[in-house]
Amino acid sequence: MGAAGLKLEQGKLLLIVCCSFSLWSLTACSATDQQNSSRETVTTTSQKQYQQALKDLNRGADHQAFERLKKVVTQNTATAQEKKLYNQLGRVLEIKKDLAAGNLTTAQANLADLEKVDQPDSLVKQITALKKELQASKLAKIYYQEIVTYYQAGKYAAAGGSYQALLDLSNKYQLVAAYQAKAAEYGNLISQRQSQSVASSTSAGSSSAASSNKTATNGYTNARSSKLISSEYAQKTGSSISSATNSQVSSVAESLSNDQVLEKFFKTSQIPQEAGDQYYVKQVNAQTYQIEIRHTSPSDSNVSNLKGMYQFEITTGKIAKLNEVTGNYVNIN
Repeated sequence: MGAAGLKLEQGKLLLIVCCSFSLWSLTACSATDQQNSSRETVTTTSQKQYQQALKDLNRGADHQAFERLKKVVTQNTATAQEKKLYNQLGRVLEIKKDLAAGNLTTAQANLADLEKVDQPDSLVKQITALKKELQASKLAKIYYQEIVTYYQAGKYAAAGGSYQALLDLSNKYQLVAAYQAKAAEYGNLISQRQSQSVASSTSAGSSSAASSNKTATNGYTNARSSKLISSEYAQKTGSSISSATNSQVSSVAESLSNDQVLEKFFKTSQIPQEAGDQYYVKQVNAQTYQIEIRHTSPSDSNVSNLKGMYQFEITTGKIAKLNEVTGNYVNIN
């Protein structure tokens, strides 16, 4: 073969190699583009699920948000952010179940694990709501136990106060509503006992009943029944509150007030304030205050119900409630 023929053959061979390489390159690029496109599609779908889950959370549909994220997690397409939210939502749903079942200790422990969560905002709102539900549930349990104990011990003013305090709590919480329903029979029994007590005193013509009727008419039933006011008046005058004039009682009541302390107390305890409640505050030491809450009985305005005697450590936020039977203070938060 001549030189010209050899060059022609080499040229053909080079052309074939170049074409083959070009074809392989195009195929490889196509495959890469498809893979990239697939990844982008998965990522886009995943992000859409995440954003939709946040929307679900904003409207309170946490179970729906959890199921939505569960799909991308089980398909192994979830990002670290999505996995984190998925796990946190799983904990939230468990807490809700525990609260409904009355497993308050477990619910509190699980909530503590979510204490440092600061985003997304929709999840933080859910956690904040659960904290409120937990505290309301704890108060409902305490109040119900007090109602039973106080009634059986014949302390009807305290039982009536705990019953009123229980009814003040929001019944949108399942456990609170359950305790309110259980306590209904005691509400009727307490009213009957208090009415019988007032009727008995009136029929006996006792001076205390006459005094009670007079002071109730003038709006001093709670003040004259207050432990803190009675103690303060006795310390200042050496006399019983029963001999005090309405003006003297009012003066002592005014001295036992502190709006700033009460504001912090109610914010910390989440105890609802009912129209007609009366509060008396006494400083025990630099950090501790006694707070007494009273409300006249809905069945008899001559009867003052004790809704609670509390000790509030203003620095730590710790709150304890006096057990009227044992005389001991029990932590409520």
